[in-house]
Amino acid sequence: MDLPASVAALGEQLRGADEIVPDPALLCEAEVFAAERDRIFARSLLAVDHATRLSEDGRYFRCDAAPRSMILARDKGGRLHALRNLCLHAGYPICDAEEGSGERLICPYHGWEYTFDGRLVEPDLSARIDPSRLQVMRYPVWVQNGLILVDPSGKTDAVDGPNGSAPTWLATASVLRRERYDTNWNWKFLRHFLRSSPQLLFDEPPESDVEFGPLSFMISRRRRAVLMRIIPRFAEQTDFQVIEMAAENGLRDPDPGSGSDAVADALRDADTSPSWFDRRFADWYWSLMSAA
Repeated sequence: MDLPASVAALGEQLRGADEIVPDPALLCEAEVFAAERDRIFARSLLAVDHATRLSEDGRYFRCDAAPRSMILARDKGGRLHALRNLCLHAGYPICDAEEGSGERLICPYHGWEYTFDGRLVEPDLSARIDPSRLQVMRYPVWVQNGLILVDPSGKTDAVDGPNGSAPTWLATASVLRRERYDTNWNWKFLRHFLRSSPQLLFDEPPESDVEFGPLSFMISRRRRAVLMRIIPRFAEQTDFQVIEMAAENGLRDPDPGSGSDAVADALRDADTSPSWFDRRFADWYWSLMSAA
C-alpha cells in the first residue's frame, strides 16, 4: 500500500533542516496504523517469552502480537512451532486460552483439530483438498540464550536465526513475573516512553540493552533482565507485557520502581506532549516505513 499523506509529509520534512513538526495523524489515524501493520509489525523480529514457558512437551501458549495473534507450541518431540492463531474454517481463533497442554489444538468454534505443527487432522479433508492448503500459517521460531524468538515475516531461517547479544545466563534463568498493561497511547509514544524509562524497573542504569525489533527489547543488570513486549492494538490503544527474569544468584533490586504499581503510576502521570517526536525519532520511524 502507498504511504499515507502524513507519513510522506514526514519524509519531506526530514529532507530539510527545520525542526520536525509531526502531523497529529501519525498518532491517531487508522490509515497510518494499517500502513505500520504492513510495513513494520509484519516484518519485525519478536522476542515473545522465556523458553521455560514451553518447558514440557505438549505445552502451548497464546501470544498476542501485532499484526496478529500467534500460538507457540512444543510438540511431543520437543520441537517448537509458531502458528497463526486463525482457524482455516471460519477465521475464528484456534486458541482462546492463555496457555494449556495436550496433543492437539482444538478450535472452540466448530471443533476443528490441528497438530502442533499446524496440520488440520479433524475433519479429514485431505481426500478432497490439497493437503498443502490444510495447513495453518507457520512462522520461523527458535530459542536463543533462553529467549523464544519469532519472525512474523517468515524470512528468517529458524535454524540459523540472527545472532543477538542477550546475556548467556538467560538460558538457565527463571521467570519471576509476567505483567500486562494497557494504554490509550499510540504504540510509537509507548515505545519512546518505555525506552526512556529504565528507572521503572531498575534503581541503577542497566548494564545491557538489547533490541530485538521495534516491538520488543530487553534491559538487564546484575543477572536480572526484563523483556518488554509492545502490542499495538489500534492507532490509539497499545498494550505491553513485562517479563522479568533472573539467574539463580541474580539480585532483585529492592527499589519500589520494580513493582507493578510504580509502572501503573508512571503510565498515569506520563507527559504525552509531542516534544519526544524529534528528528532522531523521525529518522528511525521513516527508515522503517520507507523500506522496500
